[in-house]
Amino acid sequence: MSVFLFFIFFLLYVKFLILYFLLILCQLIAGSDNGSLKLYDIHHIPRKVTGIHGNFGCVTFDEFDQLTSVHVNSTDELFLASGYSRNVALYDINSGKRLQVFTDMHRGHINVVKFANHSPSIFATSSFDHDVKMWDLRQKPIHPCFTVSSSRGNVMVCFSPDDQYILASAVDNEVIFIQ
Repeated sequence: MSVFLFFIFFLLYVKFLILYFLLILCQLIAGSDNGSLKLYDIHHIPRKVTGIHGNFGCVTFDEFDQLTSVHVNSTDELFLASGYSRNVALYDINSGKRLQVFTDMHRGHINVVKFANHSPSIFATSSFDHDVKMWDLRQKPIHPCFTVSSSRGNVMVCFSPDDQYILASAVDNEVIFIQ
């Protein structure tokens, strides 16, 4: 049953993001494993470009090495980045600046970082160190709000659409459902 709930949450989340970007914002943040982070405004990208390489409608942010995850908060003001490190970076979308790097948030590298859907300062991280942690930016994330451990390394974490639950999955198909 919990695996089924995971897939329902995941599918709803993906559908929401696609519709949100296409219908409302017309902006998207893209990152690559080389650390590149860019914000694109699709209204400023030419429909047809021939032989020209440019940054049409693009804002470039400070790099985050070996990037694995990027997520925007519910007010579309901040985004987080994580990668093959124990750190998470916080960026301001409006200014284009990296605000802070939170160091040593886990004992192993952080696979995924996700903001809550309705609380712009709450986020969760999952790591191969077996821990899933929830953090609050209002408390200067030095210590997590809570930590839950799995038997193996964690690959993914996400919030339910109403933020009442956190779902995490580990490398051995273990699913953790946190209320």
